Amino acid sequence: MVELVVFEVKDQEFPYYRDLARIIVNVEDSNDQSPFFTCTVYDGVVIESARPETPAVQVTALDRDTGRNGELIYTIEAGNTGGAFGIDSLSGIISVARELDLTSVGHYILTVRATDGGTPPLSATATARITVSLSDSSSPKFTQMEYQAEITENVPVGTFVTNISAVSHSALVYDISQGNLDRKFQINRFTGVVTTQKAFDFEATASYMLVIEAVNMAGIVSSATVNIQVVDVNDNPPAFKQLRYSGSISEAAPINSVVVGEDGSPLVIQATDADRNQNSLLVFEIVEDMAKLFFTVDSGTGSVRTIANLDYETFSGFYFRVNVRDSGTPQLTAESPAEVTVKVVNINDSPPKFSQDAYDAVLMLPTYVGVEVLRVEASDPDMTLSNDLTYSLADNNLELFAMEPTSGILTVKNNKLSQDRYRFNVKASDGRYSCTALVTVLVREAMDSGLLFSQPSYSSSVLENTSNISTVTVVNAIGNRLNEPLKYSLLNAGARFTIRPTSGVIKTKGVPFDREEQEFYELVVEVSREYDRLRVARVTVRVQVEDINDNAPEFVGLPYYAAVQVDAQPGSSIFQVSATDLDKGINGKVSYELKEEHRHFEINRLTGELTLKRAFVADLSNVEYPVVVLARDAGYPSLFTAVELPVTVVNKAMPVFDKPFYGISVREDIAVSTPILSINATSPEGQNIIYTIVDGDSSLRFDIGFDSGVISVVYPLDYETTSYYRLTVRSTDTLTGARSEVDVDIVVVDVNDNAPVFEKASYSSMLAENSMIGTSVVQLLATDKDSEKNSAIRYQILSDAFNSTDYFHIDSSSGLVLTARLLDYELIQSFNFIARATDSGSPAQSSEVMVTVTVNDTNDNPPSFNQPLYEAFISELAPRGHFVTCVQASDADSSDADRLKYSILSGDDRMNFVVDSQTGVISLSNQRRQGMRPAYVLNVSVSDGVFTSTAQVNIKILGANLYSPVFSQRFYLAEVRENAPAGTRVIQVRATDEDSGLFGQIMYSFINDLGKTQFSIGTDGVITTAQKLDRENPVNRDIVLTVMALDGGGRASFCTVRVMLTDENDNAPRFRAVEYRVSIKSNVAMGSLVTQIQAQDPDAGDNGRVSYSLYSEARLPLVDVLEIEPDSGWMVTKGSMAHLRGTVLSFFVKATDGGVPAKHSLVSAFIHVLQPDANIPTFTQPQYSFTIPEDTPVGTALGSVYLGPGQTGAFAVVNGETMESNQGGTFLVERETGLIRLVNALDYEQVSIYRFKVSAAMRQALVESMSVVDVEVKVLDVNDNKPSFETSSYIAMVMEGMPVGTRVIQVRALDPDWGSNGQVTYSLGPTLNQEKDRTSGRTSVSVFAIDSKTGWITTLGDLDHEICPSYTFSVVASDLGELVSLSSTAVVTVAIADVNDNPPTFERGYYRGAVRESDPIGEVVSVLSTRDWDTSDQNRLVSFHITGGNPKGVFALAPVQGEWKVFVKQPLDREEQDRYLLNITASDGLFVSRVVVEVTVMDANDNSPICNQVWRITIDHSAPVKLQCRLQYPPTDHFIRTPTGPPQSRYDVGGGSFSALQ
Repeated sequence: MVELVVFEVKDQEFPYYRDLARIIVNVEDSNDQSPFFTCTVYDGVVIESARPETPAVQVTALDRDTGRNGELIYTIEAGNTGGAFGIDSLSGIISVARELDLTSVGHYILTVRATDGGTPPLSATATARITVSLSDSSSPKFTQMEYQAEITENVPVGTFVTNISAVSHSALVYDISQGNLDRKFQINRFTGVVTTQKAFDFEATASYMLVIEAVNMAGIVSSATVNIQVVDVNDNPPAFKQLRYSGSISEAAPINSVVVGEDGSPLVIQATDADRNQNSLLVFEIVEDMAKLFFTVDSGTGSVRTIANLDYETFSGFYFRVNVRDSGTPQLTAESPAEVTVKVVNINDSPPKFSQDAYDAVLMLPTYVGVEVLRVEASDPDMTLSNDLTYSLADNNLELFAMEPTSGILTVKNNKLSQDRYRFNVKASDGRYSCTALVTVLVREAMDSGLLFSQPSYSSSVLENTSNISTVTVVNAIGNRLNEPLKYSLLNAGARFTIRPTSGVIKTKGVPFDREEQEFYELVVEVSREYDRLRVARVTVRVQVEDINDNAPEFVGLPYYAAVQVDAQPGSSIFQVSATDLDKGINGKVSYELKEEHRHFEINRLTGELTLKRAFVADLSNVEYPVVVLARDAGYPSLFTAVELPVTVVNKAMPVFDKPFYGISVREDIAVSTPILSINATSPEGQNIIYTIVDGDSSLRFDIGFDSGVISVVYPLDYETTSYYRLTVRSTDTLTGARSEVDVDIVVVDVNDNAPVFEKASYSSMLAENSMIGTSVVQLLATDKDSEKNSAIRYQILSDAFNSTDYFHIDSSSGLVLTARLLDYELIQSFNFIARATDSGSPAQSSEVMVTVTVNDTNDNPPSFNQPLYEAFISELAPRGHFVTCVQASDADSSDADRLKYSILSGDDRMNFVVDSQTGVISLSNQRRQGMRPAYVLNVSVSDGVFTSTAQVNIKILGANLYSPVFSQRFYLAEVRENAPAGTRVIQVRATDEDSGLFGQIMYSFINDLGKTQFSIGTDGVITTAQKLDRENPVNRDIVLTVMALDGGGRASFCTVRVMLTDENDNAPRFRAVEYRVSIKSNVAMGSLVTQIQAQDPDAGDNGRVSYSLYSEARLPLVDVLEIEPDSGWMVTKGSMAHLRGTVLSFFVKATDGGVPAKHSLVSAFIHVLQPDANIPTFTQPQYSFTIPEDTPVGTALGSVYLGPGQTGAFAVVNGETMESNQGGTFLVERETGLIRLVNALDYEQVSIYRFKVSAAMRQALVESMSVVDVEVKVLDVNDNKPSFETSSYIAMVMEGMPVGTRVIQVRALDPDWGSNGQVTYSLGPTLNQEKDRTSGRTSVSVFAIDSKTGWITTLGDLDHEICPSYTFSVVASDLGELVSLSSTAVVTVAIADVNDNPPTFERGYYRGAVRESDPIGEVVSVLSTRDWDTSDQNRLVSFHITGGNPKGVFALAPVQGEWKVFVKQPLDREEQDRYLLNITASDGLFVSRVVVEVTVMDANDNSPICNQVWRITIDHSAPVKLQCRLQYPPTDHFIRTPTGPPQSRYDVGGGSFSALQ
């Protein structure tokens, strides 16, 4: 629009002059008119068979604005279910986008929006109603192809079942054509209402499948099926199979143990219910409250189990009753409860207990060692198991007393008692548990009793080694009154003596005495009156043990060696032997004699000195006489000991050794070549001596230096082979040849170099799983060739990963293995642990042996599922009969493996699923309904005929991603207070998705960077601030957020949120000038305008409204002469200025905003009051205005300000406090000329108009005067800014298979330039990624399109994730600059979401695997893998199941690192079955693949060969033993032949080997 305005100007003189000016005003359009539709509702009709792009209806909207503000874009906002229709964005024509289905949706109500191109855009909506109809030639169309219905059993005849309806252009007739067994149903031929005709019984028939036909008047027939489920009614109460049960259980049984019945099998309460599913689920309940604390009855199996620890000592048995009810509605209960009796079996599980918690005793002084202080006594509640208690002192450091372990008698160990009281603890143990008691012993001096023994002391004797009971002596006390009874006691009787309490007769107990062990016994006898125990008399009885000759003499100083010169004179002393005898008296008196009379020697009977009796022959030399000496005692009968004394005859010419014999001890591990002993002999002639070993070293272990006499070890010693050597060393005179010999005894000291050796290579035992704790398992025995402590063996069980030490205990000294806890065959069928035998050497040696304990099974376990919870998934698009999952159970009782039956108990009321009773395969039944629930929880059971177990199967129905998210609004407007803290709630956007599950889960995100940096959005769509926002920041002037709602399948929707920041008074007013200076004449009239103070506040509303006031600290009454207009800031004279002539008024002006609390600023003001005749500069214009483009070069002159004619002055720019008031010094004015120049570069987008003041000052007669003028500079925009995308990269997702034209994402770019320079158009750039299909060569240009005005990117072709999973391309935003167009780019990445449209396929069509029958459980047989062209984890998620060929469950499947592995789950036996064909099923929820795995079981040598003939044995000192024999193999093993010959077996025998040939 163009307006023409004519201005006239004239002066005020007369005659006046005037002039005219014409101004042409071009009025630019503002987007102030919203679009409007020509109709509120548009109606259209389209036939069901219409092809895509068939027009249905056209909508039309208008906009009164012009240009871009009037350009309209049409979009479908809501109601477009399944994307059935599309709309042309320019013409508004709504057309068919895909095939229509009248039975699915017959009527569409679409919301259409028309949006203009203004900024901000305005829009309007209208409604389009489209009806889908049938053509005249169409067959009847049922509203559903399959109908679902259900009825309750026992309903009366005529009950409504369902209503069948179809649509057609003519009337229809309905009929039941199939499935109406026994004519249970009837249908109204005209209305389609199905009703019952007869009674129903769920237990007889659970479902019906009817086929309904509809015929129109043209005779065209259509059919549909009706699946009718009969709902079970709880009309049968449960009933017990028997009313009395009895069983037993050990008190040591852990919690959750099963009570065992009389026949040894688990005690199971059995009941039946004729109903099915939930109505037949039984719940057992114990009636008595006391029994409920200890037992529970399993609802699934009826087995009685413990829920608390039992204690035989508290309850030795239980009697209780059990009720049973079903889980139906209403619940039904059995007519009478069952009676249960449980016997608790006792074991040693209770600690012993002393008869008293504390014991007190009085010990009278003087006392003696061995005196009994008191006797403690303890008892064990486990009376039937053990009464053998062991007593001991709990305080080990107590040295004054001792405790007899078996009797509990406390005795005095040290009679030097220094305290008057002793307190300590004693302990009693039953071997497993122990208890303690406190003992207090009071020490007192004995009081005079008036009693006196007849003798001050007594003495007697007993004969050693006799076991006869005899009287030792009789003690007698006097001083008592007539007939007053006395009590005698033996304070230290010990185990050998006793005393009659009334007679004082001391007797032996028949325990033999040993004088050599103890010769005297000091017995202390105490006598007291019967009722006065503190007044006692004591006497000692000394008992001597009489010796018996039971010890033979023993020689000392062995071995003996002697030498005598050949020329020795008779009577010469040769050697003296010595012997001792432990006996006493004549029994211990030793005499010596020679065993045989010797011609040369004799011995002194008393001293044992051997002397020469007769001289030797002169030439006799180096002859040894073996003299045997006897040491004999004088007892009767006499005992003697013999010893050999070698006597060597030497002559003077023979070398003489420095010792008659040599001896040394050598460790058996001494290093070879080590010297051990030096032999020294001298020649009478002083000649050299040669040494040799002539005897005693047959194995050549030693060597002697021929000239040095040093004996060295030259071959390793072995104590276990030879522990003692007696070498004969010869010394030979090198000149005369005379020689002599000496014996050298070398004792080999044992070194712990031999490990213990078990008597067996391995040990095995069989044990029932219900064996009690402490049962003997197996006896281990090992021997050690070493000696003494090196051969002392201790046993232990090594810890292992199977915690064998928890189950078994071994006696460290005897090697007996015992059970340490209860066994369970179902947990561990056999134990293989290592037992170690360790000797006591240093360092210790050990050996190990494998112990195998086989646990025998008892029928005490119900079957158990491999998993308590099964997770399965299946697509809602899966057909009937489709595989769901496979549940598998195993029974620890091996005999029950083939008797397992599977069934569905509950959770499948509508019978959508069925389970194969033999294999456990769950699949969709033929009666499954459409529109299944998102999830099902099935309770499945498995029974072995006696016991039943249950498991839960969670089946997740995977929905198809049919719907996109829909925002409740396309545009949202929100307000938030500026400076609000981070996390402040802005608004909540809401989008809904009609899909379920993952596809219905929506994630919100921001598209533009502004939203990503300054805001956050949660999963619930709540938008919050991420930082404080400043309304005055130009970036925040218009906050527009683009929000994307993305579902789990890749469908997206978008909305726009405009955020308005409400103002907060966070800015003080800022002045246009940093100070105000002005001059006025003193005769100025009152009310004259002086100057205008100008300030602005960037806040809004009252917060930005500025009011002015004067503020002065001077004494001058300023308010009398000046005032300021509060709103305009004009300063006005209020009174006469005459009296202020020649002065300068200095004060502040205060600018205050209207906020609460208010903010203010001060500015200095100076008013110079001049003489009336003073000359004040005046500008030629009240305001100067300039206009320049923003790209004007720096230094350009804009124009000048001028003073009036004849006036000169100095010009200056008065800068303000804002950028607009030249705060940054963008402009300056030349001082002399008033020329204004540009100093800094301009930016229209930052400041579009400048307003500042220029001052002019002139000086006259030393008086300076000043005036100011307003200058306005308008900046004209040029196209100097590229469009800026709201984000540099866009990420979007679209689901593969979506129809052409699907919206992907909207890109937006803003250009801050004005007019056409800021108008943006969009286009697609090149493809950036390389993931395109190289075969088809498809690029983003051929796949996507972009709306040049709105920036919406839509699909142009079919998308296939498997061909190209993502596209990355650029979009270009270009402005419409008049001279030059600027552009920028952004990157768009579109991920193609995967859907499950490819089945999993096995990488091989047939798998083979082999396993040895001896391979351990867990051995992998085959590795299975599938290939699925789908790429997402969910669509490639495949479950594997063994669905056949594995009746005993010997194999299993498990995922390991992305692969499914078939592994051995139970032991194999090739002789039982050598080949398995496993059926493997793989399912991804929609597609199923199957494959067969052939497993061959290879033979292992698990049967020992029989050696029936020994052919040849070769033994060599330096070679291994070789043994060859004929082997007879049992027919069950297959030979493994070698490539070059017959089958062979090899065996290790010690360090050698032997071979066996067939």
